[in-house]
Amino acid sequence: MKRILVFSVLAIVLLVSVFASSVVGSDIDGISEDVSDFVQDFVGKRGIAEEDITGVGQIDFNALPKEVNIKNVGDTNLAIYEVNYSEGNQEKKVFVVTYSLEQLQKQGDLIVAQDKRNFLNFGYSGVMKGTSFLETISGVETSEAKGYVLPRDGSITAVSTNLEVIQTNPGQEGRIEIIVLKNGQPISFGNTLDAETLGIKKDYDTQSKNTAAFKAGDVISVLVKGQNNTAWRDVITLVEITTAD
Repeated sequence: MKRILVFSVLAIVLLVSVFASSVVGSDIDGISEDVSDFVQDFVGKRGIAEEDITGVGQIDFNALPKEVNIKNVGDTNLAIYEVNYSEGNQEKKVFVVTYSLEQLQKQGDLIVAQDKRNFLNFGYSGVMKGTSFLETISGVETSEAKGYVLPRDGSITAVSTNLEVIQTNPGQEGRIEIIVLKNGQPISFGNTLDAETLGIKKDYDTQSKNTAAFKAGDVISVLVKGQNNTAWRDVITLVEITTAD
């Protein structure tokens, strides 16, 4: 798992690369099979076929080949990888500047993969009042037991809602609550919309990950609760979930 996390960072850093072509001749230090495979995959996406690659290695910063001209580099986590390959009858090489996997591992640096975010879609097309459950994107009404079954551990990090208020009770306080449930229990995180006036209303709220955590297999549903004879229609609610993978 740690190896995958490191590679997810490298995939971003590798966008900054140095390319040069010449006759192969410089000495290169050996690297692990994992790093070699990753570098080959990277250059493969830039037009160098895997079957044409004849070697991959790491270059010593103190003995840079003439093709690479980098000055004032002070980051000891950087590395230059040389990829030898064939193009027709000519042997060539390409240089890739990136973070060094080995250096990061030696220093014990913490590499964190970018969180994955997805949205659970809830809604209702029609008029509502009182207390009702929203439907899933497939049109199935949720309940305390029915909803989206989460396949991974994670947390709920945002909720947003858009709806139209079509009936109010003048002179009385009015609001509509969007209540997110986990396994039939409110998680104390949702939206509150003003319903004292007619028209389109919207609200969105965010919170830090792990505040409203869930486990794989938990069920998420959404309840809408109005007050004082308020009526609304056409509810669109998104529940953002954040997972590590």
